[in-house]
Amino acid sequence: MNPHLVVFLISRQCMNAKGLFGLLILTLLTTACVSEYNPVLPSDDTKVLFVDGSIIADTASTFHITQSFSLNENTVPDESFVNNANLIIIGNNGYKSAPAINKGKGTYQIEVGNLDDDVEYGLQIEYDGDTYQSALSKPLYTPEIDTFYWVQLEPLAGVSFYLSTHDDTDRAKFFLWNYTEDWEIAVYYPTSTFYDPETNEVTYIPSSNLYFYGWKKNEASVLGSTESLHENKIIDQLLYYLEPEGDRFMTLYCVTVTQKTISQGAYEYYQQVKKQNEEMGGLFTPQPSELDGNIKCVTNPSKKALGYVEPLKNISLKRMFVRAEVFPNPLIWSHEQRWQYEQYCEDHAYDNDYLQALGFSYRSLYYHSLKYRPTGAIFEPYLAPGSWAPAICTDCREYGATKNRPDFWPNDHY
Repeated sequence: MNPHLVVFLISRQCMNAKGLFGLLILTLLTTACVSEYNPVLPSDDTKVLFVDGSIIADTASTFHITQSFSLNENTVPDESFVNNANLIIIGNNGYKSAPAINKGKGTYQIEVGNLDDDVEYGLQIEYDGDTYQSALSKPLYTPEIDTFYWVQLEPLAGVSFYLSTHDDTDRAKFFLWNYTEDWEIAVYYPTSTFYDPETNEVTYIPSSNLYFYGWKKNEASVLGSTESLHENKIIDQLLYYLEPEGDRFMTLYCVTVTQKTISQGAYEYYQQVKKQNEEMGGLFTPQPSELDGNIKCVTNPSKKALGYVEPLKNISLKRMFVRAEVFPNPLIWSHEQRWQYEQYCEDHAYDNDYLQALGFSYRSLYYHSLKYRPTGAIFEPYLAPGSWAPAICTDCREYGATKNRPDFWPNDHY
């Protein structure tokens, strides 16, 4: 078996993903969260180039370029991100855009101006001495998202997110929806006390609450089509469903959905990718050489590239915030306890004679070794923590959150 395998990640952070084997395409699509697809590369060990992105008029269009790597790697190797390519947008009328700006980690941005309806555009990539190019095509028009909403059928049940759209011109029949979830979490104990086991010292930063709250993110995609419908309308399309467990509605939740019109060729390509992910590892699973995207290596046809890049006149975007207060729990009288992720936190004070006898240094090292952290109380005058709690109760990073606050987050909410 060829030692180099490729992995398609259909969502950037699948809710039930068991492990990250490789990062090759940052956003494809599926109607559910499918984490890995493991086809064998061509027998000559040629690296496969993966391209993801769309040419969108009047935007700074983003493209991600990566290449295959061995599944023997435990983490994503830096060399899998293609950071030395040159990208431009070209047109069949001789148009050439300014070169893309390299943003690092295989990410590039190209300033795209107005796209003429009668001109065919494509992406040109120069990499490792070769030139790759997407098929030239005319820009596609995307209708507006008519409605975007959530439904909870009964208290304590899960939540479903739906949208509807239509196109009276019949120009748009195939759709790709990308949705991004951002949500804020807050731990049980805000603390301004921090213990460093290396120096065996406690730092007290009044009113800091450095890791009391943070943000998490998930991204995924869904396909849709009106091709078999009597009218060019999509009504109540289910985007995704959230089970009534988890931390998404702990404080504030936001979902941003973008709608793109895609061609029938792109739709069929992504359907094939989805099918192969569902059948990954099967005896008759098609190999990458059988996938037919619209990107070719024009200087060396034997080299393989995967992806589907198309020009768009526009996209449609909707954003929705959902606050925890909208999910009251009728079984609990307290207004402060709602349908949300439950934290089981109990602090531990220095009430053990044996631990007290050990002194501050040994007690602190002992609690820290048990993955406990100070909860904020201070014993004066020694700046010794008065109580400890599990780290997950004092540090949002233990939930997988970061301090990367989304730039659109409400100012009145942290």
